Amino acid sequence: MRIQPELNTANITLLGDFNPKIFRPDWFLAEGLISAAMAEAADIEVVHSEIVKFKADWLLIQVEKRRFIAQTDDAPYVRVADLVSRTFGELLTHTPVGIVGINRLVHFPVRDRETLDRVGQALAPQEAWGEWGPQIEGTPEKHGGLRSITMEQRNLDDRFKGFILAKVEPSRELAGRGIFVNINDHYEVEDPANVTGCKQIVDIVASHYEDSRRRAEWIIDQIMALAARS
Repeated sequence: MRIQPELNTANITLLGDFNPKIFRPDWFLAEGLISAAMAEAADIEVVHSEIVKFKADWLLIQVEKRRFIAQTDDAPYVRVADLVSRTFGELLTHTPVGIVGINRLVHFPVRDRETLDRVGQALAPQEAWGEWGPQIEGTPEKHGGLRSITMEQRNLDDRFKGFILAKVEPSRELAGRGIFVNINDHYEVEDPANVTGCKQIVDIVASHYEDSRRRAEWIIDQIMALAARS
């Protein structure tokens, strides 16, 4: 990517049927998925029958009854794919999982407010709003413009069902000086509601993760190119 992000996150989100309470740091340790040092230093936010959430070194885990998220803010990002593959491909093979999102989220800085406006204008021209268009920009004190835009691609030949979503917004984390891009690479099995295991999803993660990561970075780079133009 041509601009170094200040915040750089990758996660894998599974949708299925989970028992949150088993996904504690001591379980991950007992199964050899994380180190003793990670388990001992884990910052546990909640352990409940409805939700478990903890942070351990590079790894964030959040599990609800219908959703499992493994996330990292630190490269190499492939570690979340490895953890998901081992957890569900070797240990919890009968867990019903029918949908996976391979996601990349970045916040990258821009030079100034004018650059933010230029990117917003390129993605959503104010002229398209007719007579209202000239009023959108407003004043420095009451400034308007693009708040959020999402693009979707569905003509994909690498999955049975699914899509790619790319969302672009002004960054709330880098207020007034950054852009947020969220790439959601979404895969589904043929009948997610009636899936009986997770082999298909694990195979998707194992075979598609690197291609998905590279494609997400390529899409993000298109937005960075808009911001980098003088």
